[in-house]
Amino acid sequence: MARRRTPARTARRRASGGRRSRRGKDDSGPFLWMVAAIALVVVGMWLVDVVIANWPLVIGGTIALIVALAGALLLRHRVIEAREREWLEVNARLEIVDRMTGDRFEALVEALLRREGFRGVRRVGGSGDGGVDVVATAPGGDRFVIQCKRWGTSVGSPQIRDLLGALHAYPGHRGVLVTSATFTAPAREYAAGTDLTLIDRALLAAWFTGSFTLAPPERRAFGRSPRIFRSLSDR
Repeated sequence: MARRRTPARTARRRASGGRRSRRGKDDSGPFLWMVAAIALVVVGMWLVDVVIANWPLVIGGTIALIVALAGALLLRHRVIEAREREWLEVNARLEIVDRMTGDRFEALVEALLRREGFRGVRRVGGSGDGGVDVVATAPGGDRFVIQCKRWGTSVGSPQIRDLLGALHAYPGHRGVLVTSATFTAPAREYAAGTDLTLIDRALLAAWFTGSFTLAPPERRAFGRSPRIFRSLSDR
């Protein structure tokens, strides 16, 4: 007489069958990994044989690829420079500066620095910037921190103090404060006893035309000739 299958017995058989099925799948894992490893070894040996047999062609192709990549990077750099020069020609005007946002004014200062050959020009402005908006290194190696003020009112002595305080976090750097406005008399007097460079509206216009340069003279064998520009109103 046939035995009746109870639901519990049926469930146990299905569970045991599932375990056997999973065990079978798990057992195939190491075998597949071994096959893949053997295939990689075979392909690698074939590639080595191809390179050895055709090494002049491989070396020539590698050199051509390197030259092509270098040319593409150089072309990209030239295109970026050309676009920045065009952007600078359009925006380096006081009437346009007066309508700029603070971020755009900082970008303008960055472009002016790069035009002079400054390296490592980067913006650090933002919350907690400590009064520093741009850092850069002059062609002669002098390091600068620049604070940008796209203001419609005069910059006072508190801003001078803020920049001097921020310089403590940048040892070996020279401070520059550039504004689209002017400096108050107390601000100029306060900066007179420091190594800060002040660029006001008039000096900014001269920077646009190239008649003023921020970069100091190149280092010479017998030292460096000091040249510190301040606002035109100081002269």
